[in-house]
Parts: sequence; structure tokens; C-alpha cells
Amino acid sequence: MSDGNAQAILDYSVASLYPSNWRWAVRDFLTQPAGAWRFFVPAPGSVEAWKELLKRAEIYVLVSQVPRLIGVPSSPPFPLLELVERAYALGQFPAVWAVEGLGKAFGDSSWEQGQIPSDLLTGPQAAQLPAASLLMMHAGIGLSIATRLLSPFAPLAAAAPRQDLARVLAEIVALCRQNSRPGYAGAAFESIGLVTRTFHPGLVQDAGRLLAEADEAVAGFYWHGVGRAIFFLAISFLPCGNADRRGFEMAASEAPDQGARDSAVAGMAWAVTLTNQQQPEVVADLLRRDRALAGDPAFVNGLASSIIMRYDTTPEAPFTASFCDYRPPGAAAAELWEEAVAGPCRRALEEYYPVLEATDRLGEVFRYQPLPQLIQQRRSGAGGWGRRSKRGGGE
Repeated sequence: MSDGNAQAILDYSVASLYPSNWRWAVRDFLTQPAGAWRFFVPAPGSVEAWKELLKRAEIYVLVSQVPRLIGVPSSPPFPLLELVERAYALGQFPAVWAVEGLGKAFGDSSWEQGQIPSDLLTGPQAAQLPAASLLMMHAGIGLSIATRLLSPFAPLAAAAPRQDLARVLAEIVALCRQNSRPGYAGAAFESIGLVTRTFHPGLVQDAGRLLAEADEAVAGFYWHGVGRAIFFLAISFLPCGNADRRGFEMAASEAPDQGARDSAVAGMAWAVTLTNQQQPEVVADLLRRDRALAGDPAFVNGLASSIIMRYDTTPEAPFTASFCDYRPPGAAAAELWEEAVAGPCRRALEEYYPVLEATDRLGEVFRYQPLPQLIQQRRSGAGGWGRRSKRGGGE
């Protein structure tokens, strides 16, 4: 295990001790004692609960081992194109996280050489990257930048000097922009929230306020990352209670306003969907237990946006279609699936994705915004449609 990975695991473990992370689990035990034991008592949804827990753990281990699995070198040269091919060779399901991990390693390589990352995905080294890899490569460099620049803040710090935090956040945003291709910066911005909520939970509120004061759009990406981070908190790996329902409640409660709340819930939905694409019955069980999610625009947006990202990154993956086309048993459950999953999936892939791809705005799916409105905006100002093919590779 590299020193960087060891430090990340240590930081994750320390940050996991933050009191607010555990308050929700304690509440579940006290207020919903029956639900707290759903992993151990045969009941509707208990099998699905174990399936998701195991898949969540599989992804966590994968992310921590990406550099070793694909042979990321510890020193230059950094054969970027070859490493992308190795990341995809791990398989279509893990490719999303493998490419994100590669993007982080690519960013880390600059820091380790004593350089500030510059033109990582706009320079000649990245010119021939497959287009399918771009979204998660941008997410990865955002992880690298945010992790490095936020590292001076203690994991359990409940606050930080406002001036210092504002300066660091401005530097992170500037570096994400400078290293991103047009239309992709949102994927890098989202990682700011992911890193902050995972490793610096006490700074979440202050960072969110500072980003909102500077740029509301960046703040939306940030809160989406916060929601995605909540799905992978340490308490979610404990076999007790209803981790997903708790995650959605946490995401909503931590957000300071409706816009932040929608992005955080969408980020949580994004993580739930991507994790369970090979086992749609888990998402069907979640909707059965919490029918209000089906009518929540933020949940539906997160699900549809994650489908767009997944299709763009691994267009040949068969489980995208099988997830969307799944039909749970029972008329009521099938109707609910059509409303919350199948219908939004079809619109995402048939209506929204082609416009976002053609207008270089795929990075916009890393925050909540009504997709029909976004598409209408892009249609109104899209003069150069069809000028490139995402499947053709490169820019």
C-alpha cells in the first residue's frame, strides 16, 4: 500500500469519528429498534440490504486499490493512455471508479514532483484520451486538488479561520477550472464536496457558505459531492438499520437551503444508483420502503444524471439497459418503478444525453438542476451541434 493510500485510510478513519456521523445511527437504534436489526431478521428487504452492503464494500476496496490494480508508476513517466486502457480492462462495472482513481493518481503525480497541477486534461499528454474517460478523469483530478489543498485542516476540526478556508477554496476552484476541458469542470468541482464531507466533516457548512458567496453554480456541484460522500461514510458499512434512508435524511438535513438540499439528495441518489446497477432489486426495495423518494425531483434527477454519466463512461455496459428495464414483481411496484426509474432513464438517454454530449455540457449532471430546463437552454444556444462524437475519442 502506498504512503498516499495509507494516509487516506487513516484520515478517513479519523474523520469517521466526527460525532454527527454517528448521531443518526444512534437515533435509528433508539427510535426504530426493529429496523435497526433488519440485516439479521428475515424480513422483506433483508436480502437486498446485504446485497448493497457487500457491493458498497466492494467499491470501497476497489477505489483504494486502483493504483496497484492498474500499475500506476511511483515516478515519471506517466503513461496516461495505457493506464486508461488498463482501467477499462478491469471490467465495465468497476471502470467508473477505476478511471476516477486514475484521474486522482494523475493529479497526485504533479504534486509528488513538486509541481502545481497545470493543464492536466487540456495539455498534450491528455489530448488522445478516449472521450468516454473524460467525465471521471475530471472527477479524479478534482479529488487530487481538493485532497491536497484541504489537507492542512485537521480532520476533526469543527471550524477553520474563515479567511484561510476562503483562500484555499478559491485556489481549489481556480485549479479545477485551469485543468479542465470546457464543459467538464463540474465533475471536478463536485469532488470538493466529496473530499470535504469525507475527510473534513466539521468544515462542510462553512465551505458551503463560502462557495455559495463566490459562485452559486460551484456550490451546487459541492453539495452534490457532499451527498455522494454520505453514501460511503463509515456508518453506512455497519450491518444495522436502514443506511440509505438515513443517508437521504442526512443529506437533506445538512444542506442550508433548498438548492443545496436538492443537490445533496441528488448526489446521494447518484451513489445509490451507480452502486446497485447490477442489482436493481435493491433500488426497488428502497422505493418500496420510502415511496416519497419517487416523487422527489432531486432523487429522480440524481438517478437520471448518474445513468447519463454511466452511459457516457461505459456505453457498452449491458447492465445500464437491464437496470432501466427491470420490472419488480407486483403491479404497484412496477408502476412505481416506471415513474421513478424507467421513465427518467429513457428520457435521460434518449432526450437529454444527446444534447449534453453535442453541446459539451456533460459536466452539468454533477449537480441538481431540472434536466428539461437545462436541455432547453442548451438547445437555445447550441449553434455547433454534432461537431464531435463522444465515441470517437479525444477532442
